[in-house]
Amino acid sequence: MATRSIPDIRKSEAVSNGGMVTAEHPLAAEAGARILASGGNAVDAAVAAAFAMGVVEPTTSGLGGVAWCVIRQPNGTITTIDGGGAAPVRATPDLFELQSAGAAGMYGWPATKGDAQNIGYRSVGQMGAVGCLCHALERYGTMDRPTVMREAIALAADGWDVDWNLSLSLALYYDRLAPIEASRAIFLRPSGAPLRAATGFEAADRLIQRDLAESLRAIAADGAAALFRGELGRAIVRDVQAHGGILSQDDFERFSVRESPSLATEYRGVQLHTLPGPSGAITVVEMLRILDGFDLGKAQALSAPALHLMAEAQRRAFADRFTYLADPEVVGAAIYDRLASAEHAAEARTAIDPKRATPNGAAGPLPPSADCTTHVNAVDRDGRMIALTTTLGGAFGSGVVAAGTGIMLANVMTWFDPRPGMPNSIGGGTRILSAIAPMVLLRGGAPFVCTGAPGGRRIMSAMLHVVTNIVDWALAPQDAVNSPRTHCESADLLVDTRIPEATRDALAAMGHTVVPRLETFASTHFARPSAILIRGGERRAGVGALKNSTAIGVD
Repeated sequence: MATRSIPDIRKSEAVSNGGMVTAEHPLAAEAGARILASGGNAVDAAVAAAFAMGVVEPTTSGLGGVAWCVIRQPNGTITTIDGGGAAPVRATPDLFELQSAGAAGMYGWPATKGDAQNIGYRSVGQMGAVGCLCHALERYGTMDRPTVMREAIALAADGWDVDWNLSLSLALYYDRLAPIEASRAIFLRPSGAPLRAATGFEAADRLIQRDLAESLRAIAADGAAALFRGELGRAIVRDVQAHGGILSQDDFERFSVRESPSLATEYRGVQLHTLPGPSGAITVVEMLRILDGFDLGKAQALSAPALHLMAEAQRRAFADRFTYLADPEVVGAAIYDRLASAEHAAEARTAIDPKRATPNGAAGPLPPSADCTTHVNAVDRDGRMIALTTTLGGAFGSGVVAAGTGIMLANVMTWFDPRPGMPNSIGGGTRILSAIAPMVLLRGGAPFVCTGAPGGRRIMSAMLHVVTNIVDWALAPQDAVNSPRTHCESADLLVDTRIPEATRDALAAMGHTVVPRLETFASTHFARPSAILIRGGERRAGVGALKNSTAIGVD
């Protein structure tokens, strides 16, 4: 019988009896691993890797972005740090002029005139990544900022050879960068073409970011105050306002990092700790709570019966997300408690037919594939764990590098519904509802898994698959994060084309609208999770096979 070839790209697992770090670029992973090797703890390593990621993968993160993390200490205490974003204090619900038709941005909101909500200076809002990273390091790290940030500063000042991933991103998002003079000067050749990776016939362009190096040095010297109270923030405000943006000094001075206890739940006896409040974590928790009432492990992994139940749980959790969730100060904190509860999960479960799809009216724009976020995991030999996610919003954020700073600014306004009167409408100082879902898992109170992902709303379905792959089917971490996945937030069920056609047909026969998606080096249809699994003294790490993601162990 004739068959068709399919791509099957793999990476090996990293194994260590000491510490482990994962990052989405080898240079960032190396920065974190060097910190571990020189005596730093997992928090030191993760912060070093995150600062380096902002230099070597400016598509996804940086000083002008937002960040969150979950930290587990060796004594068992767990905390979360929220350096998320918010609308500028001067923002109003009618900030953007709506187009008569169309959708835009990674969340598929109604389109705005000139796409001003997603690109350019008016899309810029409050940015908390620097606050999150500095707070984590100062509170839970052991090394000083100059030591931890040394690698990031060197990469910015001395440069590094552009790789295929950045070259591809520059080509894909050229239109976002080209209109901004400061962005062009850094990321485009004098001819206007994107910087190029080595081809085997031509050497790579070297990306040198001297202004960014100076900004990193300022933060290394003065911490987050360099941005929130210092000249660095004032320079950003001047440039944004000079080009029609509404970010103000008040936005920097009023910003504060939030440290809170984790959102804790259990799934089949495994303790899961993740972010409280407006993130993707609450939706992942709801999905897992619903599935906890089904014996998922009795079905074969990636079988139609298993994927059906997972799709039904996703669809219901997303319906609740679109209906109820926004900044808790807008919608109230009680709804978060309700959606995370066992009672709500039991109620949702009663409407699921194990053999038939039962779409429940869930609706919402299906967002495009997004390459906009990065994630770092780190575990040290003492069992300290940190899962840290940071993002610029869309790819290259707003596309704006603030003149004289080298800092790419997040398009924070992309998270808000530009229509007045909606749950996620724009309001001055209103916090974003992100899709971020970093988490740590414990088994019997002991460290078990540290995990997270980039990928817009696809993060939530990816985290569902990673947790069930490890807990229900005992997959090793490399398989758990690279196994084919699904995503279901409305009527359509997105299915990785690596899932056999017979399984897809069986899902269609159950009533699902199956939409096959081929994951490539350029796409993020199903997010890009990574994970470190701890078993006794051994750490095993899994990272994405289609990107630059790298895991490095330190004995």
